[in-house]
Amino acid sequence: MPRFYFDIQGFHRERDEEGVECADLQAAIREAKKLLPAIAMSEVPEDGERHAVTVLVTDEDGHPVYSGALSFVGSWLIR
Repeated sequence: MPRFYFDIQGFHRERDEEGVECADLQAAIREAKKLLPAIAMSEVPEDGERHAVTVLVTDEDGHPVYSGALSFVGSWLIR
């Protein structure tokens, strides 16, 4: 099974050194899509009202194969 790597950028930067074995590219994309909301639930922005988290999926050769992003935008309604 091929191995894919999921690098995270956003609240912090995290390089995936281990990777995950996935059946194919579609399975790796599903994994990335599940990863983004999980990060958002555990990493609430404490400063500012705009944040984005991006996951970059690379294959075993280090080639980027997919990128997904999740954004948080908050707006004060009163001051």
